[in-house]
Amino acid sequence: MTILIIDALGSERGFRRFSRDVIGSGPRMVAGVLEKHKIQSKIMTAEQFLNKKIVRISANHLLVSAMTMDFPAVEQIVQKWNKLQRITKTSSIKILGGPITAAGPNILLNLDFDIGIIGEAEGTLTELIQNKIFNGKITFNILESTKGLMYRLENEIIENENRQYLTKEELNAYKASTKRVQDYVFYRAARIFVECVRGCSNFLRPKVQLPDGRLCNNCGTCSAPELSRRMDCPIDIPPGCGYCAVPSIYGPPRSRSVKNIITEIKELIELGATRFNLGASDFMDYQREEQVAPKPLTDPKYPPPNYQQIESLLSKIADLISGTDIYVFIENIKASLFTEQAASLISAYLPNTLLSIGAETGSKIHSKQLGRSSSPSEVEKAVQIARRHNLRVHTYFIHGLPGQTLQTAIETRRFMKKLAQQGIDKITVYKFRPLPQSAFEEFPIPPSSSNDKASDIIAQTAIKINREKKRELIGNTERVIVSELSKNDKKKAIGYPLRGGPTILIDNAAKYLHKIVHVQIDKALSDKLVGGHVISSINSSSNP
Repeated sequence: MTILIIDALGSERGFRRFSRDVIGSGPRMVAGVLEKHKIQSKIMTAEQFLNKKIVRISANHLLVSAMTMDFPAVEQIVQKWNKLQRITKTSSIKILGGPITAAGPNILLNLDFDIGIIGEAEGTLTELIQNKIFNGKITFNILESTKGLMYRLENEIIENENRQYLTKEELNAYKASTKRVQDYVFYRAARIFVECVRGCSNFLRPKVQLPDGRLCNNCGTCSAPELSRRMDCPIDIPPGCGYCAVPSIYGPPRSRSVKNIITEIKELIELGATRFNLGASDFMDYQREEQVAPKPLTDPKYPPPNYQQIESLLSKIADLISGTDIYVFIENIKASLFTEQAASLISAYLPNTLLSIGAETGSKIHSKQLGRSSSPSEVEKAVQIARRHNLRVHTYFIHGLPGQTLQTAIETRRFMKKLAQQGIDKITVYKFRPLPQSAFEEFPIPPSSSNDKASDIIAQTAIKINREKKRELIGNTERVIVSELSKNDKKKAIGYPLRGGPTILIDNAAKYLHKIVHVQIDKALSDKLVGGHVISSINSSSNP
């Protein structure tokens, strides 16, 4: 028996436009659960699956991981899978998971899946496997008694009670598959996410009035001395930044052990992986929960980072990658916990590495309205600290957020320019999307930036800054791993700097596919892309 896992995360309409070099940890964790129970699996991206001939697809059951924005892609995937089943005259179980299921029963009503796993998948999937669901023994009794899922019963969708968050011990009992990373054709060039922390410590609430009339009454629950009290809001406003669903879906932080993280990275390196992201809502939360245990970590500022455990992890990573062409980045860091001591530790073990820091808005008032744990001034201070320690910074902003005004946009433009002057590498701007189980889930999707003056100010400022940053790179030489051929010109290839940086469109690089080369940057093609040419290939012993 083989189960096909389709990684549709970020695929939107079936094709991932951005961050094509990223491999998330979720689908590999699902594969790891299957491996633990001796079940074979294979991972495909949505793009691979939709482009593949039906006769060449061989699997017994289907699992799809997606986000809400990936609905069109998932719809195509399940239609193609159903066609395969009709042709082969076979039946299968179709399971949907990932953030998309947070939208609730309507997802299964609109997509032809049998089961949707809600929230953390490991415990629910394990229980289904133990009940032999993939052996043709799916029954109503099994589905009815399994927490953390929804399922189809004739024309009705039943949603069961949520499953409790995995304890730290339970989380560390699971292992993401490393061998399945080889299913991604571009894995040698990819930024592979290795989960370090699950959940988020920001249990503040937004101050923006919600569409149904709920408005924070400043009752003090979010700042209560008793950390467990912060978990539940008296008027049921979901925790965290209003645009984010992480604390609602995944709860307070729980860290994976140093041993598990190092083992995973080591095994991936042995398979030829070259670039890693230490994944967390806030890497500074790593093992911070130990300092308040057994209470939940629901304060985004106190206690301070667990420097001893952070150093333990980073020192072992540094030993592992010493003398290699392996690069490790950190995504994400919240400014509220980023200190001189934290920067000193990171720079000592991962010198000149790239950090991602969320800013979202440049307005102090708007930041507080959003429920953020870090003000713009704290973000600016974090950038200054990082640059003093020769760490590179990539910042995030969002346009179209609830509470956005022309004034907040002007303040954000001013703030972006200030950060650019302080030496950040890049700004990424997203359009606000109302996410299920976030405080802002009922807000309407805002107009595109071109149709809203405030949003356009933010988007155009980021484009201008990023173009300038790209022009500054002209003449630089980078060690680049070549990932894939250009879709528009097969003589050119897409490459990624090993140390992190912009996507590079490389002239006459088809013969260097999946190899490491020296590339000179010749031009800035857009705010996201630069062009270059190969100067020389690197000794084959250095290549993956």
